[in-house]
Amino acid sequence: MKRLVIMLAVVFAVALAIRLIALAVLLPNLKPDVDLDYYRSLARSLAAGKGFVALAPTGQVLPNLARTPVYPLFLAAAMKIGGDRLGLFLVIQCGLGALTCVLTVLIARRWLSLVTSVAAGLLIAVDPNSVVRCVDLRTDTLFTLLVVLFVLLVNRRESWSWLLAGFICSLGVLCRPIATWVWLVVIGVGLVERVRLVNLGLFLAAFFPLLTLWAARNAAITGRWFVSTSPQVNFAQSWLVGVEEQLSGLSASAADEKVRREYGSVEFFEGRYKFERSLSAIHNRGLELFRTKPLLMLKEAAIGCGGVILGPGARGLENSFIRPERTARWWPPLYVIGMMVWTALAVWGAFRLGRRTVLLSSLCLYFVLLVGGPGGGSRFRLPITPMLAILAVAAVPRQREPT
Repeated sequence: MKRLVIMLAVVFAVALAIRLIALAVLLPNLKPDVDLDYYRSLARSLAAGKGFVALAPTGQVLPNLARTPVYPLFLAAAMKIGGDRLGLFLVIQCGLGALTCVLTVLIARRWLSLVTSVAAGLLIAVDPNSVVRCVDLRTDTLFTLLVVLFVLLVNRRESWSWLLAGFICSLGVLCRPIATWVWLVVIGVGLVERVRLVNLGLFLAAFFPLLTLWAARNAAITGRWFVSTSPQVNFAQSWLVGVEEQLSGLSASAADEKVRREYGSVEFFEGRYKFERSLSAIHNRGLELFRTKPLLMLKEAAIGCGGVILGPGARGLENSFIRPERTARWWPPLYVIGMMVWTALAVWGAFRLGRRTVLLSSLCLYFVLLVGGPGGGSRFRLPITPMLAILAVAAVPRQREPT
């Protein structure tokens, strides 16, 4: 036990040091008022007691329907403690990223030796994409921590662990709505693994209350029950824009402008008529594309999935920089090759461990398939990177598994 604690401390220290060094290097070139996806604006409104509202592109302060409350609340709490300072937020995120590396070791210890488990944690500690995302003022780092903590809890047998896992998983959904259907993965894996029905029941009992409350908030505003409109927003901003680029030959900016003009937006609530019209237009266009252009949609999905798994993230912080710098050409191809090797090892590790890691493999597939599309990229790989690391080191032969 003492040796495990020491190794966990080493992993945390290494991961934190690397992230703080990266922050020190990148912070001078980051926009001090960076506000990607309105998260910081929403946090300011929450900290000021104005509710979950932000300044929309129309110039009005409106309720936001696409973003969910956990990350803005996280930023609002940091604002209350230390003020509205970008450096403060990113230092905290560096700590969360380092903690994720520690939790990765604890998950791996269920099947692997201490040395191999520590290797998985260190792999996350030095992964460039995992490091850079700690300096990105978006949900990815916090969401990844919640996913890893949830995985750690559901790999235990105690009922309290499953109850807590359900609550943590609901926080994950309210951090990034892409996790909305993870409960189906948990139920499916639980039935395969013959988990006690009482544990599955406790998981669901803790999972749904927070989501129901947030859906009730949206219903009170719009008349519809839903957790987030981010699926529709992402579909419009990635799929529809990408298809317009290909079919019309427009530039990315021109295609984006055309989509916004034709379909409106469901990100902010400007009234029920506009909301229903935009929602219906996006839905109908999506059905039409899947019916008339199935091969094109399949191709875009495959490219997006490949981007999630192999994307180097060369332009990951471009929108946050004061002066975007051209990425050196030599490292992205090397990183892609490294991710190909990493992924191949993870697949072999999954076969080697068999059904013991079915949850890890299922979650990897879930996240990759749900974010596949024209907008798929390296930042969406972050929540599955710890699982890929565990499966990759599991491919190492002749390792002693924990007793």
